Amino acid sequence: MNAARPALAVALTLLAACQREAAAPAAQAPAPKTLAPAAAAARPGDASVRPALAPATDYVLPGALAPDIGIEQLRQLFGADNVAIDEHLPGAEGEEFRGVRLFADDPSRRARLYFQDSQTLRGLSLAVVDDAGSRWRLDNGIKIGLPLADLAKLNGKPLRFYGLDWDYGGIVSDWNGGALAPKDGDPLRRNARLSLAEDAPAQAAVPIGDGEFSSDDKRYPKQGALLRVGELSVSFPGEDDL
Repeated sequence: MNAARPALAVALTLLAACQREAAAPAAQAPAPKTLAPAAAAARPGDASVRPALAPATDYVLPGALAPDIGIEQLRQLFGADNVAIDEHLPGAEGEEFRGVRLFADDPSRRARLYFQDSQTLRGLSLAVVDDAGSRWRLDNGIKIGLPLADLAKLNGKPLRFYGLDWDYGGIVSDWNGGALAPKDGDPLRRNARLSLAEDAPAQAAVPIGDGEFSSDDKRYPKQGALLRVGELSVSFPGEDDL
């Protein structure tokens, strides 16, 4: 696998590592710091120290989502019936995680939320959307179903991505300094993943495999229309990094 794995892959891999470390026996890792009652009550994610959030009326990422948001705040944003704890959220390379599904029965609003600490659901780490026709979009203008040609136009420069048909297939790996590239000082990472359009021919000529390819690759003259954005995600920094 390419050593320079994209942000989404890194987020899931680091998330798995953090959760395995948290689950290790005390003899193999230092005991966690214990907060005094007053300090514990003042943790940023607690509903008792955060003002109530107004219900979300738009579906944009990251929007009101942040590393210190908790279950109670999610219920305020999206409604209690639309926030479900899921023990088997899919991860990279077949791993599963405990996390949250938003709007589990509504493909137009469904999203998956992963956390630094999967047991307490603290430290929002990653938000993922991958349903066709989803109303969610990134705050930089990327939305589900956007053709590769339009994505490159929005970026203002050719972009690079991994070939399809493997664990990290289709993930944009380099925005080439374009308008969609991460901004200096912004701790969030906005990620997009390409997939084959539903109406594409069965033998469509598109990049395959774990190599990196460019949106202007002359070997694939029709890929701009054949490939569409099939997944959006936002990677959040750990609470200690804020």
